[in-house]
Amino acid sequence: MSFPCLPLLLLLGAAPVPVEGLVLPFRQAEICAAVSGRLLDLKAAEGQAVTEGQVLAVLDGRLEELEMQRAKVLVERREFEAKGAKKLYDSKIIPEAKALESRIELDLARLHYETAAQQVKLRTIVSPMAGVVALRTHEAGETVASGQPLFRILDLSKVVVQCAVTPEVLGTLHPGQKVRVRLPAAAGDCEGEVLLVAACADAEGKVGVRVVVENPERRIRPGLKAQVLLP
Repeated sequence: MSFPCLPLLLLLGAAPVPVEGLVLPFRQAEICAAVSGRLLDLKAAEGQAVTEGQVLAVLDGRLEELEMQRAKVLVERREFEAKGAKKLYDSKIIPEAKALESRIELDLARLHYETAAQQVKLRTIVSPMAGVVALRTHEAGETVASGQPLFRILDLSKVVVQCAVTPEVLGTLHPGQKVRVRLPAAAGDCEGEVLLVAACADAEGKVGVRVVVENPERRIRPGLKAQVLLP
């Protein structure tokens, strides 16, 4: 009597186990206003792709810009006075304390200018990462408060398929392992990499697993159902 070879038996018994999962963005960020003010201009719309550092919105900052200009003029004045005081001190016309006072006034003026410049900078809202604008909450002309969300940016260069499996199915799954992911028909099947295997089970006795999938063309959209084919 002949038997199939062992590798063939193992192959026949190694059918992958499909596990239902949900597609999530690789990263996401809520962009909030750092200061209160009126929205002067909005430069990004929902569905638009943005790059890291790209300007998303501008708050009215005319008063802050005037204050920055005033602080700059004051710095120039203090620099002139400090140079004059140093020359007088070197010539032993004024005491050291007087020259030191001029240098301190110059340092304070520079700090004032840096503070004013930072206030102007805070009124330009930029994207902290490359991605797609998933949500814009306000329109130009509206007033926003400090800490109020303005945009939600999703990084879809990759997506994460999140699922939960029983310990029996989990087997020896580990981060870095390659697995097959079955996506909706538009995207088809592709290869993913195990990003995380939870250290403990949830209340239902299942272990959370996250699989990352490359998505350079952004064909895979968050919120869709997917299957992870576990070995």
